[in-house]
Amino acid sequence: MRRWCVALLAALLALTLGACGRGGEPEAQPGDVLIYYLAPEEDARGGDRIQSRTENLDLPEDAGVRDRAVAVVERLLEGPEEGALQSPLQGLELLNLEIRDRTAYVDLSSEFNQLVGVGLSMADYCLTLSLTGLEGIGAVRITAQGRAVGQQPKQVFYERDVLLSTMDDILQTVDVTLYFLNNSGTLSGERRTLSLYEGQTLAESLAAALLEGPENRELNRVIPEGFSFNYVRVDSGVCYVSLPASALELLPEDGDRQALILQSLARSLYSMETVEELRLLVDGEELEQFGQIPVESVASRPARGGR
Repeated sequence: MRRWCVALLAALLALTLGACGRGGEPEAQPGDVLIYYLAPEEDARGGDRIQSRTENLDLPEDAGVRDRAVAVVERLLEGPEEGALQSPLQGLELLNLEIRDRTAYVDLSSEFNQLVGVGLSMADYCLTLSLTGLEGIGAVRITAQGRAVGQQPKQVFYERDVLLSTMDDILQTVDVTLYFLNNSGTLSGERRTLSLYEGQTLAESLAAALLEGPENRELNRVIPEGFSFNYVRVDSGVCYVSLPASALELLPEDGDRQALILQSLARSLYSMETVEELRLLVDGEELEQFGQIPVESVASRPARGGR
């Protein structure tokens, strides 16, 4: 009996300690977000200097994505109230922030231009990770007093650009070509390496990257802002692109512009080696006209080598 009681007490103690261990971590509260800061170099010990910290934004539960994004950036600019973590953006001022097509356009004070090299990269990455953690934001563009930052290697930053050792492993990387508008008013290809994670398809990732726009400052997106896809999938060599009816309402009236938009989409999708045909759908019905342009004009892959 005594042994049985001892065993029972030990089991209860183990359960109690387990419960305490789980309860030691505070439960997530409404308004909690992850803000990414820098750990001191001596503390990183060869690991990631970029580390997250859960903070509460003290916003109403119905706060919109822009309000939450502004609160995140302002918190990052203020820096953590305590602890060893540091903000690479501390002391800067947020001049403007807009959300368009799942991209956060962040305009900071002129001091941002003074960051160079690793310091600039760390600032870009902390801001990108903090903002793309919010639902409704998939990319970040950063300017200083409305102008592009000359030292930045690219215009648009995505969460996938920042790979920390704590993140899930990439399943695959694939090279594609996305087509955007150049200064001559024609389409130019931008080579891009897309990283695919579990649950993602290449077609979906390519379509999302096309909507987010070019990284090259010399190129511009041709697809209208607000344009979206219901889904993009490839089946037996045929790429099916399902559009909401609202997307067609965004097409410009000019037929030449409509043709550029359709060609941008088609040529980008045909950069996937598995795609031989393209079908556009609206509300489940196959689309014959993309504005004034027959969809048949892009229904088959161009002769290889002739793109």
